[in-house]
Amino acid sequence: MQHELPALPLGYALQGRYQILKKLGSGGYGSVYLAEDLRLRGRQVAVKELSDPSESGQQLFKQEAQVLAALDHPGLVRVSDFFGEGRSYYLVMDYIAGQDLLDMVVKAGKQRRHLPLAKVVDWITQVCDAVAYLHEQQPPIIHRDIKPNNVRLTQKERAILVDFGIAKIDPHAKTQVMAKAVSQGFSPPEQYGLGAGTDTRSDVYALGATLYCVLTLAPPPDSFERMVRGTPLTPPSQLNPQVGPALEKVVLQAMAVNSAQRYRDAGEMLAALQTATGHPVTQRPGVVVRRPLVTPSAAQLTPPPPSREESSPPPRPPTVGRGSSPGITCPQCGAFVRLGARFCPQCGKTMDTSHRCPTCATPYRPGARFCAKCGATLPITAPRESSSVSAPAVPGEESAPPLPPSPPPPSDRVAEGRQHLREGRFAEAVAAFEAALQAETQPADVYLDLGKAHLRLQHDEAASVAFEKGLEHHPQAPQLHAALGKALLKLGRPAAALEHLEQALTLTPDDLELLRLTADAAFNLGRYGAAAPHLEQLLTHSQDPLFRGHLAVCYLRLGRVDEGERLVQELTRQESLPPAELEFLKGLVHYQKGSQRWAMRDFYDALRLNARHALAEFFVGEIYAQWGRWHEAIAAYEQSAALDPLAPAPHLGLSACWKAVGDVDKAAAARQRALALDPKLESVKP
Repeated sequence: MQHELPALPLGYALQGRYQILKKLGSGGYGSVYLAEDLRLRGRQVAVKELSDPSESGQQLFKQEAQVLAALDHPGLVRVSDFFGEGRSYYLVMDYIAGQDLLDMVVKAGKQRRHLPLAKVVDWITQVCDAVAYLHEQQPPIIHRDIKPNNVRLTQKERAILVDFGIAKIDPHAKTQVMAKAVSQGFSPPEQYGLGAGTDTRSDVYALGATLYCVLTLAPPPDSFERMVRGTPLTPPSQLNPQVGPALEKVVLQAMAVNSAQRYRDAGEMLAALQTATGHPVTQRPGVVVRRPLVTPSAAQLTPPPPSREESSPPPRPPTVGRGSSPGITCPQCGAFVRLGARFCPQCGKTMDTSHRCPTCATPYRPGARFCAKCGATLPITAPRESSSVSAPAVPGEESAPPLPPSPPPPSDRVAEGRQHLREGRFAEAVAAFEAALQAETQPADVYLDLGKAHLRLQHDEAASVAFEKGLEHHPQAPQLHAALGKALLKLGRPAAALEHLEQALTLTPDDLELLRLTADAAFNLGRYGAAAPHLEQLLTHSQDPLFRGHLAVCYLRLGRVDEGERLVQELTRQESLPPAELEFLKGLVHYQKGSQRWAMRDFYDALRLNARHALAEFFVGEIYAQWGRWHEAIAAYEQSAALDPLAPAPHLGLSACWKAVGDVDKAAAARQRALALDPKLESVKP
């Protein structure tokens, strides 16, 4: 763990030149000071001090200096010096006076008015131009931490992108100490480890999320929540009527969970943004080759992502070119999948491996002997259709009536269903899969595909029935338990969902995505004892601030106050969570220590920063209930329940409040809602 160095004394001159005026802040990398350049009187600079003494931390800090020193763009902060002195290394940059975009959002939110649309578009256009410049470098530079508080506005309202602490020119940079993995709400799923890794499209997601936040004055839902729990993204026009359809389309495409559906890079997003807002499209120059202070080795170069045309799923599944390894394209995310693989390596989709040429992966009809594309001999997959040649009639005997045509073999119905599923004919896919299942028991992935077809038709209940039927025949199939868990979450049955997710995790303990989903389900149910070990296991793989924040809540609610408080102090010192989350955690520490008034102040501060913080609303309700202010508690509990409909605790609180004010019917109804979400609450006294 990193330890913050003692503050540099005011008036101290680094290198005899940069005189410390005051400390501006600190984070996971170290501290930033405002200083005066004694050689150029009147010039103020920002001096960043590294707090990590390890060799890896120093290397990453030097990398940031090299990256910034090689850049020249009006929208990027300029580095003027880098040196080591005494206890640490220092980076000297231009000091950008003024507010950041988050300051503007918070101020506008307090005044209950949206920022002028023209100004918002102008600021984000400037940021897009700066990021497009980064993406044009060779190799491309990925910022990986674009968010409103990393965009500062000068007095002339010029937008400047700052903080390159986790800029990626080395694919292994995220494993270094200073590399903060995610910024909740603004980082794409691939920065949580979901997908094939970060590239220029990762910055596109963050740009879209930043634009969303500044337009709506609300933080966007976290990409992990969107991908794993299906949390919807409210269209920005519903939160700000100034946002027109063209601008909204740019935001939604940039924030697509699937990176293949986003703009290829910031330059492409910039052109779309300018087109949508009626501005002339900036003509981007060719690729810029900059010489850094130290030329990176070949292993450090980040390859550019494929173009949107290459990354978008093609209309037909097979994509095997001459001289390439045989394989197919995933119909869900467009990734290349080797021939014979059962699952897509990027999105996990079950692949159809039946009736494909073993040489070139071209599909063929059942009974075909030779591949129509490469001519290879094909394995026999089904009997060839027999020709209708009848035996010669025997004189004096009546010919027997023709037999009715036999139904297609179940394997053919399965192949037919998968073909329908790939081509978007979901009702036909359901009919084919069900016909195959009526004939005989099928492998687990057939029940899985049937459930997926139902889900695409928005028949969530039917999907859960398909997964349950599959588990009757394949009780040890982890993919069926996981799919049923996800379906039950959509149906508003989180306790039953958690049981199946935990069973799936028992069968596949190394599945990190499943571990995340299970921890999240337990946490949202308020089962902190179940969530804590899952979160502890996740933290052995990634020091994600979101996991650490959730673990702090678990420790505090389980009475492990000292451990929880230490985690909160670390997160606060590193500033690795959104301000609203940090205020909530500080409030929870005060609450668990019995300081209710301090806790109430912190919870209200969290709600001022994020009005959709369900847990902060819940604990406001808890404190009002303890004070006997029942109607204020009811209002807070109801708001918490509206923000997180799958959490049972607010309904349990409502039941107690309604009982206290004498409304027995409402108390019973609220308790029933809590028990419907988590039957284990039956043991809690009403």
